[in-house]
Amino acid sequence: MDGHTIKKEITTHKLMSNCPVCNDDSSGKFLGKVNLVFGTEYNLVECLHCGAIYFDPLPSVAELSIFYSGSYYDFDKSREEGKGMAFARRLKRWKSIGKFVDLGCATGFFINGIKDHSDWDVYGIDFGESAVRFAREHLGLKVVQGDLADAHFPESFFDYVHVNNVLEHVLDPVALLKECRRIIKPDGIFFLSVPNGFNDSLDLIDFWKEEKKPARTKSGHIFFFPARTLQMMFRNTGFEIESKKTYSLKRGFRNIGYLPRKSNWKKICSPKESPEETAITEVLIPEQKKKHSDFYYKFRFIQENLLMIPGLHKFGLDFQFILRPV
Repeated sequence: MDGHTIKKEITTHKLMSNCPVCNDDSSGKFLGKVNLVFGTEYNLVECLHCGAIYFDPLPSVAELSIFYSGSYYDFDKSREEGKGMAFARRLKRWKSIGKFVDLGCATGFFINGIKDHSDWDVYGIDFGESAVRFAREHLGLKVVQGDLADAHFPESFFDYVHVNNVLEHVLDPVALLKECRRIIKPDGIFFLSVPNGFNDSLDLIDFWKEEKKPARTKSGHIFFFPARTLQMMFRNTGFEIESKKTYSLKRGFRNIGYLPRKSNWKKICSPKESPEETAITEVLIPEQKKKHSDFYYKFRFIQENLLMIPGLHKFGLDFQFILRPV
């Protein structure tokens, strides 16, 4: 039933550089060709030492800037602020006050929800220049544009570091984890949500095999971390796992072959046929009224957590970790 469990012949690929996760310099396993923005093409390779899957070569900063245009940050204000409100309740049960940072904060609606419903001091980081400008100018948030290291936070500064679906987007994920370890307090909490790289890469690999042309990463993922790779990275950067869960089960079942794929999955993976330079460069958020009651957002937050299962499983699309500094 699961075609991905069948042993495949390994085609090695001479890497353009050492593995960016473990620095291994041997050949990697070639998995296919992939695309990020119009006119780009990369090899998708798997490191035979640590198991990380990634674009080779990695995209340039200029290519990433095109991908993360204003249109990328089309978030539902009510939903994100509602999640922040629900998350604030969790924080207050742990500590009445503290310092919170969200890496990949986008337009800042999530941390704005935390700020408005707690006494916590909130900060944000995001790569998108227009998203950061929106968060500063429209919400008055303390948000930094660029990499986490660009913010130059003091050592042991934060009680809670929140990294939700970011690690797979950055050019140096190991450096990001090391910086998180530097800025977190000895008793702090590190929340990390990251796709299950084994499952998340299957659409790209299968599209290449069937269509013989590069598959576009619709979400901008340039790294794909299987469970064993993530656990190695945590050990090497000074974190231990307090809890681990798997979620996004239905989408994971589709990728792995337990459920039929959506009929338009190949369309989603098809490369762009025109340049993205014409994409919206500024974040445009129209005025939005609150769509649901506070109870609704609290209920959805609880519901989403109840749908997670303990442990790390290949059939789920996403992993969630609570990490503690060693």
